[in-house]
Amino acid sequence: MSSQPIDWTKVPHTELVSDLEVMVKVAEAKAGKKQWREEEVEVEAEAEVEAEHRRQKEAQKAEEAWKAEEAQWVEEERWAEIV
Repeated sequence: MSSQPIDWTKVPHTELVSDLEVMVKVAEAKAGKKQWREEEVEVEAEAEVEAEHRRQKEAQKAEEAWKAEEAQWVEEERWAEIV
């Protein structure tokens, strides 16, 4: 073992970075992940709103069809009473 300190600049595949640089990279990664999560939540919320809108339209169509069918039954009953 050598008593001389290691000159890390001569060691291949070693990148010297300061603690500040590491903290900045970690903070950027966390911010990016947070932004990605927020965008995902927004996309999911929009999809839920669209799905609810579709369900409401389908329910409205079903109600209109039921009312039309009911009106037809009433009309048929009237004709049955006349005849």
